[in-house]
This record gives sequence, C-alpha cells and structure tokens, in this order.
Amino acid sequence: MFSGQKLKEARSKRGLTQAQVAARMGLSGLYISYWENDRHAPNGVNMVLLLRALGCELEEVTE
Repeated sequence: MFSGQKLKEARSKRGLTQAQVAARMGLSGLYISYWENDRHAPNGVNMVLLLRALGCELEEVTE
C-alpha cells in the first residue's frame, strides 16, 4: 500500500522539494502535498511518473 510518509522520506533523501518532483512529473506541487499527507494516492500512471522523477523503486514508497 502507498505510504505518504515513505514518499516524503524518499524525496527528502534526494534533496528534492515537492515543487521539484512535481515539475519533473509535469504536475502541480499540490499533488505531491496530497500524496505525502495521505489525502490521496497516486494512480498507476502517476505512480510510474513519480518513481521515475525520484529515481526509486516501488518498495521505497510502499509499505
């Protein structure tokens, strides 16, 4: 299951802001904020884009 806390940790570990990750994905920073605060979870397409933007594996953002 997707974890907003793990996403935040993965992003911080790479020294990226929410805005930087969102820009790499072509999205608004609001998406990243919602995901990190577990208000929403990324859909399949956005999950792929997120993993690419962070350069990480699925296990890093799931429990």
